[in-house]
Amino acid sequence: MWIVYHDSGPDNNILGVFDNPEDAEAYQAQEWPEYENGVLLTPFPVPWRATDGGMTIFIGD
Repeated sequence: MWIVYHDSGPDNNILGVFDNPEDAEAYQAQEWPEYENGVLLTPFPVPWRATDGGMTIFIGD
């Protein structure tokens, strides 16, 4: 997943969480002017996935 956030203040820094980089980058570009220090984007690997009410845990590579 990709997390879009800012570091312009101490609270409520996460602006959005996305499942693909294209959507995250588009949102980052849209929100950039609203924050003094801009908006950051970080990929964050999650070792599990929930689908159809079930959950799969991935261990290892």
